[in-house]
Amino acid sequence: MFAVGAFAQGEAGTSKAPPPAKKASPEERAAARAERKAAGAAAIKDQPPGEVGAVKKAAPATKVSAEEKAAARANRKAEGAAAIKQAPPGEVGPTK
Repeated sequence: MFAVGAFAQGEAGTSKAPPPAKKASPEERAAARAERKAAGAAAIKDQPPGEVGAVKKAAPATKVSAEEKAAARANRKAEGAAAIKQAPPGEVGPTK
């Protein structure tokens, strides 16, 4: 019964470690680094939008003035206040 477990683990005394790798020269390391960098840049360009790490969209070309921002903020605030007033009693929210 114990012999089955021993044979399932492989031969005794064998090493499954990979052979030692030779040291790479600085030129080889620089060439490999440049190749990986180019491959990474190409992968980012080919990545569909919405993926993690995607290139962010550029800011809109048209600028909005401070007055327009203030008017939009006031409009949103008024709409929110009107929505709160129309909420049925018993809803969670500010008291009257």
